[in-house]
Amino acid sequence: MDSKIKKLYDMLYSPILTPYNLLDNAKLPNYSYVKYYKGNDGIIAEMECEMEDIGIRTFYYCFDQRDFLLRILMEFEGSKNIVFDRSDEVELAKKDYYNNKGELKKAN
Repeated sequence: MDSKIKKLYDMLYSPILTPYNLLDNAKLPNYSYVKYYKGNDGIIAEMECEMEDIGIRTFYYCFDQRDFLLRILMEFEGSKNIVFDRSDEVELAKKDYYNNKGELKKAN
């Protein structure tokens, strides 16, 4: 149960990852570039990397003004797909916590 509370807490109050954490990716041999620019909500970190078995992909890490990760998008053939969305993860963590909380009450 503690891990479910921690996950929910992290989704609500932790940056999870900051723009600064991504800078070292530029040093990795499978990354072509890492660049930063301003978006509507905060900073966007764009990076292109070659992934084993699936080829080259471009990722967009979107951060808010506090440098909290909001979402990750992966671009392939001109289409961007959501890989991570903080709002969705918060809702999933809440559901997981409350579902298990109910099961603990039944066991007592």
